[in-house]
Amino acid sequence: MAIEIEKSFDVPQTVDEVWSFLTDPERIVECLPGATLLEAVDERTYRGEIGLKLGPIGTRFLGEIRFEELDAQRHHMKMTGEGRDRRGSGNVRMTMLSQLQSVEEEGAAGTRIWVSQSIALTGRLASFGRGGVIQSVSNVMFNRFTGCVREKLAQ
Repeated sequence: MAIEIEKSFDVPQTVDEVWSFLTDPERIVECLPGATLLEAVDERTYRGEIGLKLGPIGTRFLGEIRFEELDAQRHHMKMTGEGRDRRGSGNVRMTMLSQLQSVEEEGAAGTRIWVSQSIALTGRLASFGRGGVIQSVSNVMFNRFTGCVREKLAQ
């Protein structure tokens, strides 16, 4: 089962400041609820884990993310990830595209961040996609993520 998510949000910092933050796994993991960075495999691949609660099921995925594309000129990135539930009840596969663009609102410069994700779940967890549970959880996580990004960039 695949779930498509497309969102955007604005921050008051420059594109370069935002790019630097979003491409630093040690900083960005702080804004992913329930996530822990375990190790860098190489400069583009990282291992970690993330805990999720989907309806009555709480689970922890152990997996890897990889920056497939990092285009600092165009401020475009593509990231892929795979994870396996520690108890073997499911797997997740994710592809995320992000694009940054300078915006000017009310005379102030800032950055618009577009995010497009495709998330595929297998196993027991896939059953929660049908009732909208995964979409609801992703909306809550995205809102927490954007709030944290705004807070960290303001420091």
